[in-house]
Amino acid sequence: MTSENEITKTRLLERIQTGWEELMDVLAGLDDETKERVDPASGWAIRDHLFHLAAWEQGIAYLLTGRSRTDGMGITAAQGRDLTMDQINDVVFERGRERSAAEALAALRMAHEEMLNALAGLDDADLQRGYSTFDAQDGDNDRPITGWIIGDTYEHYEEHLDYIRDFLVL
Repeated sequence: MTSENEITKTRLLERIQTGWEELMDVLAGLDDETKERVDPASGWAIRDHLFHLAAWEQGIAYLLTGRSRTDGMGITAAQGRDLTMDQINDVVFERGRERSAAEALAALRMAHEEMLNALAGLDDADLQRGYSTFDAQDGDNDRPITGWIIGDTYEHYEEHLDYIRDFLVL
């Protein structure tokens, strides 16, 4: 497995594309009714997973282009600072709860396109810059931004595809 400290932009884009295609392939076979049916165990519908993925991917797109990550995610700066990741996920969940599967998929596609556009302006050296060089408010985080990009794209798709596939076999 390639470490986030060693991945090139070309390889990163390949991994994102592969993960995206896998996610889209699974979703292509589902109708809106299936995407909107709630899993009784988790309380989430597939639509909720799509809004969740969109929020995190749009957040990283905003960060990469010098905007507020929290704005991209649709949360306040105070929420981003004061809430745990699970609490942030709850806010994102509640915000998308009453929206349709079609809106969820459109939001995810838009966020993905925006993230790819943000990546287009970066090179291999940029991807090794610390998180704090993209977010001056987080001055003590020198871990390469690549880790966040990976975590909010193909690794995140993989994680939620597992939930979606488990739900589909119920």
